[in-house]
Amino acid sequence: MSIISWNCRGLGIPRSVRALTRLVRAEAPLLIFLVETKAKVSHISRLQTKLDYTQGIIVPSDGKSGGLALLWKEGTNVWTHKYSNSHIDVVVTNTTSNMRWRATGFYGHPDTQKRHTSWKLLECIHSQLSLPWLVFGDFNEITHVEEKCGWAERNADQMMAFRNALDACDLQDLGFSGSNYTWCNGRFGSQRTLIRLDRMVANAEWMNLF
Repeated sequence: MSIISWNCRGLGIPRSVRALTRLVRAEAPLLIFLVETKAKVSHISRLQTKLDYTQGIIVPSDGKSGGLALLWKEGTNVWTHKYSNSHIDVVVTNTTSNMRWRATGFYGHPDTQKRHTSWKLLECIHSQLSLPWLVFGDFNEITHVEEKCGWAERNADQMMAFRNALDACDLQDLGFSGSNYTWCNGRFGSQRTLIRLDRMVANAEWMNLF
């Protein structure tokens, strides 16, 4: 089983659509979570047809910002629980074993001063259902200074608030392979910044299943 979670920073560029199409064909994921689509429902619907992932939940962008989508193929047993402009929460059922687990695509608030609302949302989602749980997406925060390279120091209280939220929800980082960082500010020299903002976390029950 594979799941794709990608902050695409806009799907209006043909190059982005081609890259996503290649990735989906190579990985054949169960779920595709797209963050910052910056697109209307009609645009995502056309993309769904192209990918043959015709089922899902689309949260349209607010003008030229935001936008989420969680997509899956027809025939996949997925029940939509709740969603907002910051998350999409579903329950996946294995049709052969009848095993159920939660999948939550998550987008942390891009404004540092409002990010505490993201952690309150995460804890609220945690309290709503008791199932094996996987959360994935762009959290817009790091847990430790080692997840950032370059320029200004990260506020320690910000990182602690994120760690506390993960602990409160019994979520553990699943680790990664490849690059240590998932975002770059595109600058060079002393102002260049690399950060690991994207991750997958899960509770012990989910890790025991997979």
